Amino acid sequence: MMKKISLPSWDLSGLFAGLNDPKIKRTQDAVTRQAKAFRARYQGKGKHISAQTLNRALQEYEAVIQNAAKPFEYAHLIFSADSQNPHHGAFLQKMKVWYQSIYEQIVFFELEIGHIPNAHAKKLERSPKLKSYRYFLERQAELKKHHLLENEEKILSQKSITGRSAFIRLYDEEGAARRVMWNGRPVSESQILNLLYDPKQATRKKASEAFTNVLKKDLRRSTFIYNTLIEDKKIDDRYRTFETPEASRHLDNQINQKIVDTMTGVVTDHFPLVQDFYRFKKKLMGVKTLYDYDRYAPVHASSIRFPFSESRTIVLDAFNQFSPEYAKLAQAFFDHKWIDAAARPGKRGGAFCMYTTPDHHPYVLVNFVKGDVKDVLTLAHELGHGVHASLARAQTPLNFDHPLTIAETASIFGEMLTFNALKHRVPKKKDQLALYLNKIEGIFASIFRQIAMYRFEQDAHRAVREQGEQTAQQFNALWSKRQAELFGSSITLTSNYDVWWSYIPHFIHTPFYVYAYAFGELLTLSLFAQYQKDGKAMVDRYMTLLRSGGSSSPQALLKPFGIDLTKKTFWEGGMKLLKTMIQEAYALADIS
Repeated sequence: MMKKISLPSWDLSGLFAGLNDPKIKRTQDAVTRQAKAFRARYQGKGKHISAQTLNRALQEYEAVIQNAAKPFEYAHLIFSADSQNPHHGAFLQKMKVWYQSIYEQIVFFELEIGHIPNAHAKKLERSPKLKSYRYFLERQAELKKHHLLENEEKILSQKSITGRSAFIRLYDEEGAARRVMWNGRPVSESQILNLLYDPKQATRKKASEAFTNVLKKDLRRSTFIYNTLIEDKKIDDRYRTFETPEASRHLDNQINQKIVDTMTGVVTDHFPLVQDFYRFKKKLMGVKTLYDYDRYAPVHASSIRFPFSESRTIVLDAFNQFSPEYAKLAQAFFDHKWIDAAARPGKRGGAFCMYTTPDHHPYVLVNFVKGDVKDVLTLAHELGHGVHASLARAQTPLNFDHPLTIAETASIFGEMLTFNALKHRVPKKKDQLALYLNKIEGIFASIFRQIAMYRFEQDAHRAVREQGEQTAQQFNALWSKRQAELFGSSITLTSNYDVWWSYIPHFIHTPFYVYAYAFGELLTLSLFAQYQKDGKAMVDRYMTLLRSGGSSSPQALLKPFGIDLTKKTFWEGGMKLLKTMIQEAYALADIS
């Protein structure tokens, strides 16, 4: 039994001291004045703007968006930590409305930049004065075909507060308040899902059924919300002239359909790898059938647990082996209370890293429950994000944020470093095998499961666009079809699993986000293979990648590594390392 210790909570006072901190109002007033002055100074100047004036305008624009972000991000952080507090929900809504008012003042700027005549735009892009903004300017020219007129942009943004954003908030609040009865007491979503890793099948089955029952109670609402948001996106895409539902996500991710299709094709071609693995697991466990709730069943009842303090040490030591600077940046999250680790009522499930802004540090949220390998690797994952955000602070605000396609690189790399460290902390062969299986199944979840979910999203959006509003049963069928393609006969999917699409927040928050996990996992496996081959010689290139933030396209950022995202062979290279890990697991099992 793991000793109970006090887990860290984050200290948000570096942003604001609380909901009633007068600094919030002062910040809002100052940013409002700043935004209005910016509009008065630069609106209508874009067509023939000089490089010097544009450079000054870009710096002022960055100051507005950076300062405006802080109250808004603070609202998101406190809401995530306790969404059941009605004051937090009200405050978040208030900040959304205020942030919208700032957007209305400055929305003209990127629209005007995008419509600078081509010849003049090319001249500006070549100007030494605008060197640090070159990629941002190139992106505006690419985005302009999907922009609307300024007043139309304002209307869409204003309506989102009572439209898309309102539905997302409802989904989040209901999800955070969701309680599953377990042995006569209510438990959170995170706690019930952790029981799917329990060694007893009866416990896993009971947990799956209990969670399914709650999802079924919410299914009518979840279905209505999903239908509404798909229809909302359809309207947006029509006005912005996006040909497919996922096209806008590819543009945001700074890649194209061909790259995504190439990656998706490689992943689906390797579905048999997943199926063979679960057949191996059935043999290992000595059972004829694995059900959906058995996928993460441990191969033996391991009592290995890592208290939070030890988990922190494991992760930091692993990071230090790679780079002392990497470890030092991660250490700061513990030293300065930038991490919230305890699972508690009202706190959102899962884990995330809030990057905030270049002039402020990031924050990490995890739900550290049992101290098992999953908890340790989740901690490493989010701290990897934190290191990435910390290094990218070298960039200015417009070059700080990176697309989703790069966003998972440091997090998964941190997991791989920690996984290698954990291998040396579990001397028993059976525990090493359990570690391998846990990691392999985590990679499966990041690559294969996410692509199955991406294909479900494509199906769901297509169905609503072509046939109109879908019933819960129709969404269930689309979900079941894609899951069955993934697992084949290796896993028996119960009818309960049909409704599990309804708890995936990415479908609601960020349509087509999920393929970025597969992208990031395969990309990182390739980078990690380079690290294993080149050792310290690769570290500087990798740290430069993280420091670059979003200052260039993913293709350009990855060029120093010899990576070509358009080639099928690149994506297969990531699969090669995964296959090696699977073979090492098979060898540890030593069964014929």
